[in-house]
Amino acid sequence: MPTRQSMYEELGVDPNKTIVRQSFKDIIKNEYPGAFVNIVTDPMNKKRVVTQHQDGDGSKFVQRLLHYYEFGDDTIFEGMVDDALSMNTGDIAASGFVFGPWLVTDVLNLNLDSELKEIILKAVARRFSILADLYYQYGFDIKFLGGETADLRDQVKSGVFDIAVTAWAKKFEIVTGNVKPGDAIFGLLGTGRAIWEYERNSSMGSNGLTLTRSCLMDKSFNEKYPNLKRDGLFYKGRFQPNDCPEILKGMSVGDAILSPTRQWAFVIREIIIELKAKKALHMLHGISMNTGGGATKISHVGSGVCYVKEMPVPPPIFQLIQQESGEAWEDMFRDFNCGIGIDIVGENTPELEQAIKTATHNLGVNFSRLGAVVASAGNKPENEVILLTPYGKFLY
Repeated sequence: MPTRQSMYEELGVDPNKTIVRQSFKDIIKNEYPGAFVNIVTDPMNKKRVVTQHQDGDGSKFVQRLLHYYEFGDDTIFEGMVDDALSMNTGDIAASGFVFGPWLVTDVLNLNLDSELKEIILKAVARRFSILADLYYQYGFDIKFLGGETADLRDQVKSGVFDIAVTAWAKKFEIVTGNVKPGDAIFGLLGTGRAIWEYERNSSMGSNGLTLTRSCLMDKSFNEKYPNLKRDGLFYKGRFQPNDCPEILKGMSVGDAILSPTRQWAFVIREIIIELKAKKALHMLHGISMNTGGGATKISHVGSGVCYVKEMPVPPPIFQLIQQESGEAWEDMFRDFNCGIGIDIVGENTPELEQAIKTATHNLGVNFSRLGAVVASAGNKPENEVILLTPYGKFLY
């Protein structure tokens, strides 16, 4: 278990959100502590539950600005919506919120000139319209209620884009995190090209971008774009965005970094539909979207168990990040999803595996059996994660 600071933490990022969780643990309302998101009973309808989730595309926004300054491609800002929306919808879908209505708002805080601000706003509007239609095609009911755009010259250096989603579900449809020893663990791979995606996905997602930008982007960007970094030598890499190192197998560094967070809600909904059709929804015990905390994020689901996962070789972008940064693999699996975007936990039955197989096949996504759940050592309420990786065994 890591006891020192990772390079990611040295850059000022807390991958496990430890301080946040400790600060708010006593005031957050949550009636289902084993579930992936915080859930309460709908005060207007006791048969339903409600959740609200807020997240964004993080410092990926800065990489988009760098790309725009280099190439003048204003469509690059459309990906903000893909990342910010999926970071929310994937999380709430992981707790079973896939059939009720969703209310969506956004917040865009900027320190940019009016011309670029207009370019970004138009790109966001274009992409949100396209994604709302796409979500509708996959059975989701999204209502966009607008949001807030603020010029924060003294607070923000470039920009921050966040989305909030409020969702409802029937109580018997949620995934509560009732994980138990003996359950099987399956992983949904973030690489490849799902049927709704235009290009091959690197599985980058929207986590670890601070470390990624710092170790990959060329040192020349420190002087070229001082507004896109903190003080000092932030960019320490050797790559231009359009460089195509052999390890990336035809994908450019910029494309690999900006590869969108997959719309995992589509896949989760299909799995749940398959299970409901088989009257086997009760076999699904927990789902984790592997964002902050990476391959260890599953530790936030359930209680008093140990997740033992055999991890495949990470996709090329993560190998490149590790090579260029020198970050220990023990930390890499905590910083990034390392190729497994979603963990699914449930009864070790053919019905569950077949439901996952059918849904992923229909949507052009690959899955793998990763391992099993065992009892936590000493019957502690805290969960543990053991990763069996090509680079060693790591306990978290």
